[in-house]
Amino acid sequence: MASVTSKTPMLRAAAARGYAAHAQAAAASRGSAEVQTTTLPNKLVVASAEANAPVSRISIVYRAGSRNETADNLGASHVLRAAGGLSTKTATAFGITRNIQQAGGSLTTAADRQTVSYTVAVTKDQLEVGLKYLEATATGQVFKPWELADLTPVIRNELARVPAEVQAVELLHKAAFRCGLGNSIFCPDYLVGKHSSETMQHYFAANCTTNRAAVAGIGVDHQLLVGFAQSLGLDSGAGSENQSSFNTGEVRRDGAGSRAAVAVGAQAVGWTSLKEAMAFWVLQYAAGVGPATKRGANNGALTKALGNVNCSSLYNSYTDNGLFGFIVSGDAKEAGKAVEAGVKALKSLSVNDADVARGKAAAVGLVAEYTENHSTLLAQLAEEAVLAGQVFKKSDLIAAVNAVTASDVQAAARKVASSKLAIGAVGNLAHVPHLCDLH
Repeated sequence: MASVTSKTPMLRAAAARGYAAHAQAAAASRGSAEVQTTTLPNKLVVASAEANAPVSRISIVYRAGSRNETADNLGASHVLRAAGGLSTKTATAFGITRNIQQAGGSLTTAADRQTVSYTVAVTKDQLEVGLKYLEATATGQVFKPWELADLTPVIRNELARVPAEVQAVELLHKAAFRCGLGNSIFCPDYLVGKHSSETMQHYFAANCTTNRAAVAGIGVDHQLLVGFAQSLGLDSGAGSENQSSFNTGEVRRDGAGSRAAVAVGAQAVGWTSLKEAMAFWVLQYAAGVGPATKRGANNGALTKALGNVNCSSLYNSYTDNGLFGFIVSGDAKEAGKAVEAGVKALKSLSVNDADVARGKAAAVGLVAEYTENHSTLLAQLAEEAVLAGQVFKKSDLIAAVNAVTASDVQAAARKVASSKLAIGAVGNLAHVPHLCDLH
């Protein structure tokens, strides 16, 4: 059977789909590398950059991450992520796979605590194919019961491959936030295969609405992207996010073996307060994120106190809250000693001017690297557009990092030192102290 990709009338039917009205403006803006943002009347945000990129990458992203789950649908965001590419109202799973492959593109789904995103990457001459199946996948899922049943071994396989360090961070979130941000991005073991078609349809309808969505693109004309966004068949809705407050506590999961992974966190700020968030970000790199060179030593203000274990400082920021701390993994006895030393270092955390300068240099380097890669740049645009309603240029981010002063970072360190702690631990925990034993 011949592929139907060459027969797709999507862009040829531009007038009917809302593209033609933007043709003149599209020609005028073609070639612009500036970040552009448009908010449609239905509250859907459209963001684009690098119109001349050789490969077109487009994402439809929703505020539908695991923080939006309730006790009745825990794990729904994981199932939603796994269900990307299954049959929709207008295309079968086979049709999506065959036609995207025939176009030489890729269609992926990703999810975290706050967002679920659908992304297609195709060459420019196959853009209409990519947009057609991106729209079908991101807006028209039907969650057929037999296809959801087929996802059960897929999800179990994903859960079996989650590294111990990631498990520890997930348990840390559970201890610190309990619900909302405390919901894991992974489906609980006991709920695998238990999500019905009705549950998934309700979760999608409640969270994947125009006011909770954004469309982001790299290598595509902005006005064309606006026309595509206007044509999406999404419902509007009020929607709300589960608010999460920081709590002290610990969650431990004992396991076999001789290794342990432990994540320790204190309360930090969310990135809606950009200046404070940048100070915590610089503090993370000043505190240390592991050796900077092969076989190097942990020389961060925090990590040098943790000993000879795999370790890194940790800063997870969300719209309304955040975590700052450290994660260690290794031999159970060494990990236990590292946790004790790390908590003492965290409670007396301080940085000097040299630490701040090193942290700022590392943060600026990461911004430059992140924005030069089109895949990570797209992820940044999509996340900022859907969560903040605006996007930041590379120059703005670098300027924000450079504007951080030593006193800003020291203030962040003092906030961490005075905060109560939460702990998540997994593995052989015989030698890992409990939270009540740490002072």
